[in-house]
Amino acid sequence: MKHLVIAVSAESSIQLLSLFADVLLLDKGPVKASDIFYDTVYIRSHFGQQSTLPQNFRDEIDSLVLRAININPNVKFIDGMDTVDAILAFEDKWLQYKTFGKFMPLTELFHSNLDISNFTRPVYKNRLSSNGSGVTWDKERTSVSPRSWIVQETLDIQEELRVYVMFGEVFNIGAVRQSMTEGSKAQGVSYRSLTKDEIQFSLRLMQKAPGLDIVGLDIARTSSGELRLIEVNRSPGFAKFHELTSINLADIIYEK
Repeated sequence: MKHLVIAVSAESSIQLLSLFADVLLLDKGPVKASDIFYDTVYIRSHFGQQSTLPQNFRDEIDSLVLRAININPNVKFIDGMDTVDAILAFEDKWLQYKTFGKFMPLTELFHSNLDISNFTRPVYKNRLSSNGSGVTWDKERTSVSPRSWIVQETLDIQEELRVYVMFGEVFNIGAVRQSMTEGSKAQGVSYRSLTKDEIQFSLRLMQKAPGLDIVGLDIARTSSGELRLIEVNRSPGFAKFHELTSINLADIIYEK
């Protein structure tokens, strides 16, 4: 089988994916649609900085998708996502809260007249951001475009985990993460086997989005022992997980 990955930039997992798939990097200059027959296409989305937002490459992505379909009408798009709009709709943190809100801390769409007195320690998150970019505890940093942000209750985290769910199955090893602070990004520091309640919690989450093939769930066990969802990551990074465990999740993705 032949696989294609379309990515806006060379994010951390691209090298691991390239062992199994052809990779096109859109920020490296004009990309010509090829005549290769592909069985699968995986559009990776990256929101770490404004220059790599997928909507900046809408024309290129649309052209590559149309070409892949013309050559193989039965091509499978991983996560069922073959448009920029579908990707943006899922990655939007406010719309994501609308789907997964019962598992998440208190969240509101932020605007200048919002009463935040219900929040003990509010954290502000840009609606389209990843890898810790666009997250702040400083309200003043949201003043430029407030409706582009959500405000969320900061969790009292005892332990943070990245859990991978692939094709409806929870991978039973999770990455233990150092939680984000104002001055540092969240990152994997170790790994361990998941507990039964962590696996069941992850499966309940995925019932809300059964069409997704590969996700990275950032979940927290709070000081009270409760499990809460921080974020759902479509096209999650797994290079650090590989560094910690020597497991390349791309191998599992393409085996499936």
